[in-house]
Amino acid sequence: MLYKIVVAPRLKLRKLGLPYPPPSPVIGNLNDFGPNSTHIAQIEWQKKYGDIYAVQFFHVPSIWISKPDILRQIMVKDFSNFPNHFSFNQSLPPFDKTVAELRDHDWKRVRNILVPTFTTSKLRVVVPLIKQATSEFIQRLIEADTKGEKLDMWSSCGQLSMKVILGTAFGVEIESKEQEEKLTKAAGVFFRTDDMSKLQTLLQFLVFTMPNVFKHIEPLLGGRFSNAVNYIVDITKNVIRERRDNLAAGKPCRKDMMQHMIEAGGQDKLSDDEIVSQAVIFLLAGYETTQNALSFTIYALATNPEAQQKLIDEIDSHCLDGDSINYDIISSMSYLDMVISETLRLYPPATITNRDVKKSTTIDGIFFPDDIMVGIPIYAIHHDARLWPEPERFKPERFTPEAKANQHPFAYLPFGNGPRNCIGMRLALLEVKLALIKILQNVEFVAIKETEVPLKLRSINTLAPTNPIYLGIRKRF
Repeated sequence: MLYKIVVAPRLKLRKLGLPYPPPSPVIGNLNDFGPNSTHIAQIEWQKKYGDIYAVQFFHVPSIWISKPDILRQIMVKDFSNFPNHFSFNQSLPPFDKTVAELRDHDWKRVRNILVPTFTTSKLRVVVPLIKQATSEFIQRLIEADTKGEKLDMWSSCGQLSMKVILGTAFGVEIESKEQEEKLTKAAGVFFRTDDMSKLQTLLQFLVFTMPNVFKHIEPLLGGRFSNAVNYIVDITKNVIRERRDNLAAGKPCRKDMMQHMIEAGGQDKLSDDEIVSQAVIFLLAGYETTQNALSFTIYALATNPEAQQKLIDEIDSHCLDGDSINYDIISSMSYLDMVISETLRLYPPATITNRDVKKSTTIDGIFFPDDIMVGIPIYAIHHDARLWPEPERFKPERFTPEAKANQHPFAYLPFGNGPRNCIGMRLALLEVKLALIKILQNVEFVAIKETEVPLKLRSINTLAPTNPIYLGIRKRF
C-alpha cells in the first residue's frame, strides 16, 4: 500500500518529463497553498512551471494544461480519447450515477435524456417561477434598506438560488422558513468550510476519491455529510413518489426536469436511483454555482458604478416594468450578457475540471499516458494576462461581438467546453440574468466601508467569497 500511494506516484511524475512541484505523501500537492486555495495554486504553479506541468492529485499523477490550442484538441477534436472525467474510485451513492460521474455509453444515454430539459421552449416555462422567487428576494433587500440592516449578499443570493432550483427543477415549493434553512444548510455542507477547514476539505475530496475510507471515517466525525445527503435524497424520493402517484391517477404534472426524467421511456428509461442521482447533483451544483455567479455580479457592479449605471440604462430601455420581462427580451440584452460573461471570467463557477485518458497519446509533443489525469486550470486561464490583459480588472467590454471574435474559444471556460460541458449552463444563465434585471429595476448597490476590496476568495472545486459580501442597497424609486 505504501508503495502504491507514495512511491509509485512519484516515479510516474518523473517519467512524465515535465516540471512539477514536490508532492506531499498521500495528498500530493493539494495543500501547497492552503486547504481552500486551489485557485491560488493554479496561478503560482503556472508562474513557476509554465503552461504545461505535472501535479500529484492525491496519489494520482496529472498533467495540467493551460494552452488553449491543446485544450481544444483534448476537449473537442480528440474527444473520443478523452470522453470521461477522471474517476478515482467508484463514488458512493447517490453520486455514483450522476451525469458528471458516468462514463462512456452510460454518460451519453443519461445526458441525451437530460438535454431536452434545457431547450428554449422548456426554459420559457420557468421564467415566471424565477420572477416570483426574485420578487420575494427584492422585498427582503428593500426591507433591509429601510431598517438600515446589513445583508450578506452571498448568503441572501443563496436563499434565492435554492428557491429557484427547487421550483424549476423539481416543482418543490419551500414549505416553511425552517425547511428552507435545512435545505440550504444541507446543500452548503458540500461547499462551505468552518473552523475545521483542513479536515472538512479532506472529507470533501474523500467522498469522491476514496469513498471506502470516507465511509469509515466520516461517521466518527459527526456524520455531517451523510446526514446532509440523506436529507436531500429523502426529499427527492418523496417528489418522485408523488409524481408517480399523480401519473397513475391521471393528474397533471409540471413539465420540469424531474418530470422529464420520470417519463423517459423505452431503452432510455432511467431507474429511480439514476433519477435521484441527477436530481441531487443538479440541486447541489445549481445551488452553489448560481449563488456565486449572482452575488459576484452584484459585487462587481457595486464596485464598478459606471458599469452598473450602463446596465440599468439598458434594462430601463428594454423593460418598462417587471411584468414585461420575457425570455426574448432577456436574450436581446447585449450589455447584460457582457456583464455576466466578465463576471464568470473573473470568478469562474468551477476553478478546475479534468479529463481521463482512454488510450496513451501524444499531442503537440506532450505524451499523455493512459494512467494519469488531465487537469484544466480554469481560474489560471481566466487570469492569464497574455489572454486577458489586466486580468484582475472588471471590464465587460471584453465580450463585445468584435472582442469575442478575436478571443480563443478555449481561453474562456466557465462551463467547460465540448460535448462534456455543463449541461445546466442555459438554465443557470437565465436565472442570473432574469434575477439581475428584476433586482436592478428596483434597487442599486453601492460599496460601503464594510465592503471588502479586493474580495478574498476560497476554492476547492467551486469559487466562493471567504467573508460576507456587505453592500449598500438604495431604492431606485
